Amino acid sequence: MARILIHMLREHGHVLPTLKLARALTAAGHRVEYLLTPWWRAFCEAQGLGFRSYLEDIFPAAAESAWARMDQATREADAEQRRDARVRWLLAGGLGEVYRAAAPDLILGDAYDVSIPIVARASGIRVASLSPSCFQGREPGVPPLSSAVAWGTDARARAAAEAEWARLAEARRLAADAWYPRYVEALLRVYAFPRDEFSWEGAIAPDFPRLPQLILCPRAFEFPRELPARCHDDIASLTVVDSPVEPELAELLLRRPLVYCALGSQGLWRPQHHDLLAQVSTLARRRPELAFVIAGDAHSAGALAAAAPGNAKVVAWAPQHAVLRAASAMISVGGLGTIKECLWHAVPLVLVPQFNPYDAQGNAARVQHHGLGEVLTAAEFLHGGIEAALDRALAGRYAAGLGRIQAQLRTVEAGDRGVTLVERLLRGESLLGEDG
Repeated sequence: MARILIHMLREHGHVLPTLKLARALTAAGHRVEYLLTPWWRAFCEAQGLGFRSYLEDIFPAAAESAWARMDQATREADAEQRRDARVRWLLAGGLGEVYRAAAPDLILGDAYDVSIPIVARASGIRVASLSPSCFQGREPGVPPLSSAVAWGTDARARAAAEAEWARLAEARRLAADAWYPRYVEALLRVYAFPRDEFSWEGAIAPDFPRLPQLILCPRAFEFPRELPARCHDDIASLTVVDSPVEPELAELLLRRPLVYCALGSQGLWRPQHHDLLAQVSTLARRRPELAFVIAGDAHSAGALAAAAPGNAKVVAWAPQHAVLRAASAMISVGGLGTIKECLWHAVPLVLVPQFNPYDAQGNAARVQHHGLGEVLTAAEFLHGGIEAALDRALAGRYAAGLGRIQAQLRTVEAGDRGVTLVERLLRGESLLGEDG
């Protein structure tokens, strides 16, 4: 039995895709613990998974719970103060103390938290990267994950991809004095991390080119090209939950066609998402022959629900799999977790990715490449293009692509590739030079 520490960013979109792997490793006889802030204790224990708390003084559970009750400016100011306190704690060696106390044989660390591999190396603990997104590192001729540029093998497509990487490099140069680059450079310096094992050339976060990476995404969703040899995808990551459905919503789920719109887990931090909810609510009023389920957040749901037409149900949270089983299309901002759940149920997508500043544009490019749904540009959204896009999604034109990817996704989800790869790491294999 090995001791495995799963250390992810404290966000639903990062933690939820890891649960299936954690359960599988536990079932294989390993001791698995999550390292998260105190708010997550009840969640992990309800899942039957081990939990180790950290940052108790900086992110107490009451503080994270209070964010939903704050206005936007107060919430952002509070989060910024806590972020800065965490940076000071990291630079003072706090995470190293936590790692040494946990004494894991292996850390599976969030690919978007740069501190994890840096501190793990200094602590002498084996570490591998766990990515909740598609691969976001630099690949010649492949568009950055943060870009809407289409993938292709011809010279024009590859040049467009390289132009996007050049644009990102220039943006990084101009932002060199911002808090995040200064924080990362301080970490590298304080922990004496080798510069040849670090790269700023990630689409969203720095990359570690000598670190094995387990990608919680099916290969079928990627562009049809080889990933770097250190990257290993096709790892099961979907937990299909049958949550209870309240009677009023259950009645609406019987109507067809049903359109589902949800913001994902970041709506609280991105008030611009409310523009999308408002457009969908207006569309519902204009299209009484369609039924709508609209999932917002604590700040938007009340006002929208009061003005919603009879063919729409507005909630702060929806039992997503129950709704997707009934849905004929989904309107989303393009988070990978939601996309995978739509693929599981073969539900066509209507994506408005400009509301998600991280991987949504790259996810949308993959949705278009595989014929899985519609993608709206910012201009199309502003000019009311969502209705025409929804009609195209409802017309059945994406059934073939969805059926193909659904079959491959379900095969991946039935497998145990993640456990096999982790156990190879525990045996001392590097996973850096072969597909695995």
